[in-house]
Amino acid sequence: MRLTVLSSGSAGNGYVLEGRYSALVIECGVPPEAMMRRTSCPPSKVAGVLVSHEHGDHAAYAGRYASLGMRLYASKGTIEGMSKVGKGATVSPVGAMHPFRAGDFYIRPFDIRHDAAEPLGFIIEHDECGRILFITDTNLCPYSFREFRLDHIMVEANFDDTILDSNVANGVVEPQQAERTRRSHLSLRAACELVEANQTAALKTVTLIHLSSRNADAAAFVRRMEETALFARVEYARPGLSIELKRDDF
Repeated sequence: MRLTVLSSGSAGNGYVLEGRYSALVIECGVPPEAMMRRTSCPPSKVAGVLVSHEHGDHAAYAGRYASLGMRLYASKGTIEGMSKVGKGATVSPVGAMHPFRAGDFYIRPFDIRHDAAEPLGFIIEHDECGRILFITDTNLCPYSFREFRLDHIMVEANFDDTILDSNVANGVVEPQQAERTRRSHLSLRAACELVEANQTAALKTVTLIHLSSRNADAAAFVRRMEETALFARVEYARPGLSIELKRDDF
């Protein structure tokens, strides 16, 4: 299974998990034409498209994915918030704690906390990669996933408290925006705590997603996560990043 990052951050989010016979798209913040160009993955290979919530950087192109015959999976609240998804689009409402299948992908949605209608995180399972935790745009995660022996974690690390405080003091970030950031996004510290609480010997990769362009330092974030996930490969999501995701065979 290959993970390809199309884009990650406030400008747009899009990720593709591509196996030998099928693929799963996560988020619709990047046009489907760009997805197909960068992965050579045709719509017929896409088993489904997961949308975590309705904000534009995650869902702006949902209607265009649907118009190409790709089935969308999102919560009822997210679907209602995606005004650009036209009538007749293939959209399947899913709910927290109600697992479902999208082709040969098995997906467990769970609720998260964000200023959106009904946002979700996902545990994604496939024979080729094992179990992947995907979580973004939330200020915390109250659940433990340790029992799943996660093979891979894709986790938001949006900001560092020290950088954000400095930007507020220097007038780069408005105090109200800083407060919203703290309420609705995972900090690097919180991301490290999440990984530390859920890692086992099975964990192979940690990918830091949705880094802020102003309140994050990618290289420093990777170094800090490497101190937490001692035996996993750590990367930060940026356009063009491609990682082979393998499963735990022992």
